[in-house]
Amino acid sequence: MACEYQKDLLTDRWRSVPIATPKEVELQVQLVSMLRWCLRPDVIFFHCPNGGLRENKREAAKLRAMRVLPGVSDLMFFWRSVNSFRALFLELKRLGGRLTTEQAAFGLAMRTLGADFEVASSIDEAIMAVGMRGLIRPGVEVCGRRWPEREQLNTMAKKDAL
Repeated sequence: MACEYQKDLLTDRWRSVPIATPKEVELQVQLVSMLRWCLRPDVIFFHCPNGGLRENKREAAKLRAMRVLPGVSDLMFFWRSVNSFRALFLELKRLGGRLTTEQAAFGLAMRTLGADFEVASSIDEAIMAVGMRGLIRPGVEVCGRRWPEREQLNTMAKKDAL
């Protein structure tokens, strides 16, 4: 758990105080509400409800029969690039959270197939992962940053590669 230091008013000593980190569900709900207004209209994104507890064995068996895949990312983004179809699989984690074995295997499989896979532990990291792929509408300011046109993003990426 993350901690910060505060000065105790009575003893005048510094003490460690735990910081409440948002749950993954809270992080995802906040992120999705931001993405709804800032993504380009041609980007499709959604959540696949694989996680959570099952109410009974019958429901769990039904989901297994329907091929629920363990480790699938929290959010999936699909869009058309110049002459190709692109995909981003975004896994959200609490601060200090780690990927499960199934999530890591899924991410590796997606990268092997040519899709993008990212892990974010904050809204800023998630917006950066989405924005660097040119999925945020040009000129929109999100998380204190105004996103440029896709051509400018490509130019910046080429300069970084040199």
